Amino acid sequence: MKYLQLILFIISLFLISCEEKNTLDNSSFSPVYYSSNYVTAWDVAYGDEERQKMDVYLRGQQYVSKDSHNVRLKGKQPPTIIYSHGSAWYFSDKRKHEHKISPFLQMGYNVVNLNYSIKQGVPKASKDVRLALLYILNNNERFNLDLDNIFLAGASAGAHMSAFWGAAQNSEISEFAFSDALKIRGVINIMGGGAQCADIYHVLKDHEIEWWRNVGATLVDDHTKADSILNAWCPVNYLDDADPPMFIAVGEKDQFGGQEKLDALTSVLSDNNIPYDLASYPNSGHGFLTEDYNDMFKRIYLFIEKYKKANK
Repeated sequence: MKYLQLILFIISLFLISCEEKNTLDNSSFSPVYYSSNYVTAWDVAYGDEERQKMDVYLRGQQYVSKDSHNVRLKGKQPPTIIYSHGSAWYFSDKRKHEHKISPFLQMGYNVVNLNYSIKQGVPKASKDVRLALLYILNNNERFNLDLDNIFLAGASAGAHMSAFWGAAQNSEISEFAFSDALKIRGVINIMGGGAQCADIYHVLKDHEIEWWRNVGATLVDDHTKADSILNAWCPVNYLDDADPPMFIAVGEKDQFGGQEKLDALTSVLSDNNIPYDLASYPNSGHGFLTEDYNDMFKRIYLFIEKYKKANK
């Protein structure tokens, strides 16, 4: 009996090993190879409030130290991507959007991933982005970022704010302008609009779904002045011929977008001789299909490489 049990046990091990071998052989995956290691600093406070934090991803060398720590890239630095996540100025966290910055890391760029105020209105969140930019400027000895090669990027609400600061940073309005030491070479606007900015408020405040109505209620703090407030923070109203190029990605099925809004933005860009690249995807909405997402980042890479200042 013991001999029979031993034989059965050996057979079972053989079958398990065969099954495991077949599972491994049949598996398929696409490995991601990053351009380099990264030295990261999470939850760097750029202000005194809880949401005023950022994660910084600094390009490393292709090797690690003797203690197996990533080693920071020395010398000339790659372009700096300042990324603001989406989610309607209402919810979410930068860390939940790491998959959105992953392509930038694969490209080998330095990346700053921002949190900002939520449920406190578009103006408050937008001011947080400016505060983060000024913090980076005043504390760059900690990060050694290339501030002469900045690209403001974001999706949805984050893209709206990136487009706004790309346009308003050279404004004569003191609360908008900031130092010339920050050179914004381009804006990456993914589903962020930039024109007819009060429309979203009216769409949301009367939305059939309560959750969206709640979102709409937080966009401004004075509902009697909603239109004027949102227009004051609308990118298209600050565009001029000194503003940086813009990459625009839209899904043609976007419930919050539309051709009219897109035309309103691109016409002003053209009127001011601001170069722009447009990637429009017929089968995507407010969120892209995988093949469109992959195509978009190939185009973004070309956009950055085209407009970055060459390191000499």
